[in-house]
Amino acid sequence: MRIPFPMLHRRLRPIALMAALCAFCLCLAPIRLTAAPPLRVCLLLESDVPDKGWHDLLREGLARAAREHHVAARVAVAPAGPGQQDIFRQEAANADLLIVADDSLHEVLRNNAAAFPRVRFGCIDIGVRAANIMSVSFADEQAAFLAGVAAAMLTTSDSRGMNPQKTLGWLSGQETGPIVTMLNGFLEGARLVDPQMRIVHRTVGSFEDAEGARARCREILDEGADIVVLAAGSAGLAALDVLAEREALAIGMAADQDNLRPGVVLTSILKQGDRAVAEIVGSLAQGRFQGAEILTYDLSGKGVGITDFGPFAHSAGNRLPPRLTSRIAELKGELERGNIRLPSLRQRTLCNCR
Repeated sequence: MRIPFPMLHRRLRPIALMAALCAFCLCLAPIRLTAAPPLRVCLLLESDVPDKGWHDLLREGLARAAREHHVAARVAVAPAGPGQQDIFRQEAANADLLIVADDSLHEVLRNNAAAFPRVRFGCIDIGVRAANIMSVSFADEQAAFLAGVAAAMLTTSDSRGMNPQKTLGWLSGQETGPIVTMLNGFLEGARLVDPQMRIVHRTVGSFEDAEGARARCREILDEGADIVVLAAGSAGLAALDVLAEREALAIGMAADQDNLRPGVVLTSILKQGDRAVAEIVGSLAQGRFQGAEILTYDLSGKGVGITDFGPFAHSAGNRLPPRLTSRIAELKGELERGNIRLPSLRQRTLCNCR
């Protein structure tokens, strides 16, 4: 029997509506997409010994970046020595971003980055210019200059007991470019206060040799210094004990170390290594990583500085020279405006390859 066309159309309409409804429901069904794996970020250090300073700052910056950007972050160790380059290459092969911030690893990075064109690298504390490297350096000579002014003002002041030998000390773990740069800035600041100020400098040979740090610190004190900068990593913590025993003062390095020995640590030279790590990781996570870029953290950007003497003043009583804080503020402004210029003795650019 033939069905008239209008009647056939009416009978097919529910079927068409049902088909359309099914198609619509299929469109609403959840689509399962495979999520992209998180960025693999490795912070490669020469040592994993806690130092309450530079390395601990770097680890804190990595942990913060992992929370903020949901990256897969880890810390690896490549001690200085014959096998360091092999460890670097192994870690680079398993990372999207590899960050280094130690002197010997800067050289390894320079010599090996080109072999990993798909990997991005972060270089902290010196500049390495290459297409897959983003660097953060520091104008830490500015902070060291202010610390030198503070130390010289205190050691020549009657408020604590004047040191007639006009001698300050500096203890280095090793003689790296950044440390030599800061030592020079410290000397310039001290001699601004008194041109006859002398700096006794000793090098431990390692950032982990506690006994060596104690021995070198005693030598510095025996030569007349009463305030010593501890630029010796975890070994500097052992030297801090010697300073406390001898009733001398310390200046901390990299992190705020004022509360390690209240009344013994006058101030700390600050370097925002944690911020540098977080900035490099964030730049890659947000798609704005700039290869061949070298950033410099300075006083004006709050990338370096010194602490405000608060814990020392609270613990040691009224032992600060009357004009110390105002003089430091004046000189900080001069440095920020460029009226005081200090040389950097670090190699700002290790290579210029693209």
